[in-house]
Amino acid sequence: MGPAANRTEARIGRTPRGRYHLGLTPNAIIDAAVELSQGRGIAGWTLRDLAQDLEVAPSVLYHHVGGKEKLRRHVVERVLSTVDFPTTVMPWREWFRAALYPARAELARYPGTAKWLLLHGPVFPSMAPVVDAGVASLQQAGFARDTVPAYTALFNTALMTIAAVDDRLQHEDEAARDYTALMRDLSDSAGPSAGVSLIVRDVMAQFTGSPEAVMAARDGYYRYVLERLMDGLEHSLRGRTAD
Repeated sequence: MGPAANRTEARIGRTPRGRYHLGLTPNAIIDAAVELSQGRGIAGWTLRDLAQDLEVAPSVLYHHVGGKEKLRRHVVERVLSTVDFPTTVMPWREWFRAALYPARAELARYPGTAKWLLLHGPVFPSMAPVVDAGVASLQQAGFARDTVPAYTALFNTALMTIAAVDDRLQHEDEAARDYTALMRDLSDSAGPSAGVSLIVRDVMAQFTGSPEAVMAARDGYYRYVLERLMDGLEHSLRGRTAD
């Protein structure tokens, strides 16, 4: 083998970057994007960050999967696939508990996914059986023309509650102590206000303390909001059927 052949072999790529590029697939890129999104969120990384992790040029990512917006869509779809959504018709409150309660923990692991779904909706073919089952469960209960408003109100309320926590957590990188101090200052400035003290205590429980206590507080609030919304929808349903 002569010098020219050696130069050709070197150009083909003996570096780690070259080997990774040769075996790179869209699924591998999406896997890496999902990994980057865990904890820091789908908006917490750039295409350049992802390319650096994969040891390729950003143009390689564009070639395989497109730009960051497309990658975000793939990440959200992958996150949704980890939730065991019900796809069978059942009593409507039971169905929404089975759909929305497990979803909170999974979406919260990847901040920004809830907000993305609020803006775009579940625009994935894999979610069609889930939507169909939820709608059919409401129709079976007698919601009739209120089926779609009830369905969207429940899902949007769930997503907004998760997204609100995501937004607050974006500011905790600077120092979680700052948030705690702010809440304490608010409590102190309110003087003897029992109402403010109760609210501050509840809010602080969702952001301070052990990870287990924080998770339990957030989950408790999330379920409370959804149960009270379902109470209201059930009351409305009973009133309509009684007429």
